[in-house]
Amino acid sequence: MFCRATFLQSETRRIFNELEKEDFLRAAAPWPLKKFGDRLAYFQSELIALHPFYELNGRITRMFFDLIAIYVGYGPIDYGQALRDDPDVDNNYIRASIDCVQRADHTLLSELVLAGLSPSEAAP
Repeated sequence: MFCRATFLQSETRRIFNELEKEDFLRAAAPWPLKKFGDRLAYFQSELIALHPFYELNGRITRMFFDLIAIYVGYGPIDYGQALRDDPDVDNNYIRASIDCVQRADHTLLSELVLAGLSPSEAAP
């Protein structure tokens, strides 16, 4: 369920305080890829659930987490496969977003993030 309006301010504060406490995942640079991708997907799922509208929600959160990935030393996350419509499952990114909101489950989102993460070409 999307965050209720009554809790928007406190939940926004909680999520961004947690992100700030983790220095926007900067310490994740030496982590295994799976751990970083899962943590990134966790925060992304929290913001997806926070945003009270489906429209534009995915684009904004994807852009924000691309910036975090770049900050940590990865390239922008490639969501190309996830955003393609698949006749069997529809759009995987939309499905993952729905799982985040309706089930509080970021498993599929984590898989999509991991599939799209790669080291930055500018990294040494």
